[in-house]
Amino acid sequence: MYTILCAWDVLMDVRALFKTNMAEAENIYSPVNYKSKVWQYYGFYKEKGELVKSDAICKMCRAAVRYTGSTTNLISHLKRRHGVTVEASASNPASPAVESDVATTSKSSERRIENFFHAPLANSSARAKTINGAIAFFICKDIQPYSVTENEGFKHLLHVLDPRYQIPNRKLFSKKQIPALYEKVRREIAESLSKAERVALTMDGWTSCATASYVTATVHYIDDEWVLQNHVLQTRVLNEAHTGNNLAVLLQGICREWKIGDKRPALVTDNAKNMILAGASAKMDPHVCCIAHTLNLASQKALRLDTASELVVKVRKVVTFFHRSPRATEILREIQTQLHLPNHKLVHDVSTRWNSTLDMLERFWEQQPAVLNALLSRKLKRGEVMVSLTEDDMTLIPEVIKLMSPLKVATTLLSEEKNPTISMIAPIQAKLQRHFQPDESDLLVISQMKERFRLDFDGRYAYLQDLLYYASALDPRFKDLAFLDDNEAKDLIFMKLTAEVVQMNGQVRRTCLTRLSSRYSIFLYRT
Repeated sequence: MYTILCAWDVLMDVRALFKTNMAEAENIYSPVNYKSKVWQYYGFYKEKGELVKSDAICKMCRAAVRYTGSTTNLISHLKRRHGVTVEASASNPASPAVESDVATTSKSSERRIENFFHAPLANSSARAKTINGAIAFFICKDIQPYSVTENEGFKHLLHVLDPRYQIPNRKLFSKKQIPALYEKVRREIAESLSKAERVALTMDGWTSCATASYVTATVHYIDDEWVLQNHVLQTRVLNEAHTGNNLAVLLQGICREWKIGDKRPALVTDNAKNMILAGASAKMDPHVCCIAHTLNLASQKALRLDTASELVVKVRKVVTFFHRSPRATEILREIQTQLHLPNHKLVHDVSTRWNSTLDMLERFWEQQPAVLNALLSRKLKRGEVMVSLTEDDMTLIPEVIKLMSPLKVATTLLSEEKNPTISMIAPIQAKLQRHFQPDESDLLVISQMKERFRLDFDGRYAYLQDLLYYASALDPRFKDLAFLDDNEAKDLIFMKLTAEVVQMNGQVRRTCLTRLSSRYSIFLYRT
């Protein structure tokens, strides 16, 4: 019956839209001799000076409701559409002269949004507590300031989602909600860590925008369900000097606080000397240096060769000129269109990231026809462009790009990997060692760059080479060790792994593999 009534209302609304002689601009007239309170909300249109009583017009939404002398349809429409309750009297509803329905709605409330919802949520209600918890989770997960709860846009969003909810003062979140959430998560992590066979720690120092110095430590391990877990254990201000001894004390304190000292934690850091000293002083073994940071250091060593460095400086000056000159940028854009080249802007490198230098060279080489034509344009003033690239420079650029591209691929692969592990180092190492082998066809500059890279990169993991091979052999992606050319070396690695498994007497096979994988699945530190 309810569905039929709703459908009837819709049909009446459509019918009203096609009544051309009842435009919205016309007034609605309530009958004077009708006594029912329902006529506070309804009236009729006039046609040729007389009321058209076939349809009653709702004053709140201008919907046409079928009227046959009874107010039943009118009362039903008010209740369903507007939340207004009007009770009919026992008198004859069909007689307009004696209608005396009693309205039970509050004064001047028919148009208020509160009529459509229940009373505001109590702070102690389950719904309010759930929303408070969700806001606390949002602040923590997205690293938002407490002041977000006072922002107009955020308040509006919550009001649209649930007008009954009233957001509490920010102190509720800073003093109660988030500390409680922190303790809950801390207990869960501590319980999970207690079951881990072995863990790995990553640590790095960084500086905030406010120049405050911090150190962050993260733990990585495999749980009982064979799932890789990662947790940030702490981020603390370190106002003392970042010496190896101070960092070692910090590491030992973390192990005591989280009770992981007996789990023989491995350590992953960058290649800084203070980090190397910290790992040795804290007696954490193995201490693995970040492969991405290692690639960055070795690549910068190669690019600092005099000839290569001079080339990079020249290209950087050209890029800087176009970035600072709106006129030159507009000329470049016009020439790109004429030459049917992609409308790409030139890329400026960042001194601390070698791959940005490669990006700069790649974009320059892509746009070099347009760039050279723009530099020769008569629209630019003489002396405005002070940099000129020689023919040798233009020959060297594609060779440098070709040499450094595999390093960019390796860096991108490590950065995009959700859980980069130590098992990836050996295959990357083998691939790059082959790529940087000397070749008689190389230019002299390229040969020198290869030599510089090898001298810096090859010795970084010499003390961990066997560990790297074991980790790769236990990774399903590299278990056949296809990156090794020496079959005897492959057999020796598998024999050593098999011997280690056999020594684990009294353990089920799954436990053996878990321990072994926990030992070698050390997470790489992300730069």
